Amino acid sequence: MFEGRSKLGYIPALDGLRGMAIIGVMIYHAGILKGGSIGVDMFFVLSGFLITSLLISEFDGYGSINLKNFYIRRILRLAPALIVMLIVYCLASFVVLSEEKANRNYIDALISVAYLTNWARAFSIHPPDFLGHTWSLSIEEQFYIVWPTVLVLLLRLSNKRHHILVVAASTALLSWMLRLYLSMNGSSPIRLYNGLDTRADALMVGCTLGVVLVSGLGSENAYKTLQKHLVILGPLSMIGLLTFSVIVYWGDPWMFHYGYFIVELLTAVLVLDLLINQKSIIRKLLVTRWLVWVGSISYGLYIWHFPIYRTLHAMGVRGSTFIVLSLFISFTIATLSYYAMEKPILKFKKRFVS
Repeated sequence: MFEGRSKLGYIPALDGLRGMAIIGVMIYHAGILKGGSIGVDMFFVLSGFLITSLLISEFDGYGSINLKNFYIRRILRLAPALIVMLIVYCLASFVVLSEEKANRNYIDALISVAYLTNWARAFSIHPPDFLGHTWSLSIEEQFYIVWPTVLVLLLRLSNKRHHILVVAASTALLSWMLRLYLSMNGSSPIRLYNGLDTRADALMVGCTLGVVLVSGLGSENAYKTLQKHLVILGPLSMIGLLTFSVIVYWGDPWMFHYGYFIVELLTAVLVLDLLINQKSIIRKLLVTRWLVWVGSISYGLYIWHFPIYRTLHAMGVRGSTFIVLSLFISFTIATLSYYAMEKPILKFKKRFVS
């Protein structure tokens, strides 16, 4: 349980939550699970929560935040695996495709490595095809550019965490309201789904939760009361997310009106349950060894699975053969990526910790 201003250590259950999210996304892209795309929203909430928690913990421990080190750590974590995938993608395009199609793929790769896929899709400006899934990476990177700088300024300007809480929560609400307004005034689902401005609420809900927990906002009695309610709210949130993953479709109008915001709140409650509920049933499920492992390689799974799926489809692979082959290739490459490249590179992150 968080008592006072606390540091956030490694929590296996959060890797388990990542594992659940990536499995949902992969099954969705395989055309099996209708609403599995909400796994991306779960990732957004987790990202906002973890980044905010780590930065505030650094500020509380050292009196400042080293943004240079923060961005170096982010680059070391995210860039190598993505760049390797894009290089393989471009080489395969050069070998297999005509010059015209290969050139298009090269442009797609440049858009992806510049983290602009979301805007390319939102405004239909050369939207990447086999790399379309990098839209979510683009949103996260754009968030990393903006929020840490804003957070540093807020921490320097005010020593009252309630002020930061208000900013984070207000930004989440404004993003949701903007999405609702644009949806009701004719904006396309593609624009609403891909814009940072219309999807920032998921990240900011996570940020809001991070401010509350790491800053120790709330009394001891409030946490005890919350723990009692989480015994019920935790499982209900899990059931709610599983229900969404089965019945919803990402482009449904009601999802843009209030569905995505509900998913974000359910995810936040689930994170709360994992962190402060000592009797959490969900934690016992999510710390299963295989699910934690899937969560640990989830980044590699995300960046590789979609182009693999699209390639197999282009080759005419269908049915059970497609499912078995796509999962085998995706997990094999993601495992190699994690243990042979991502994990060794992560050791260098220790040099850039305050």
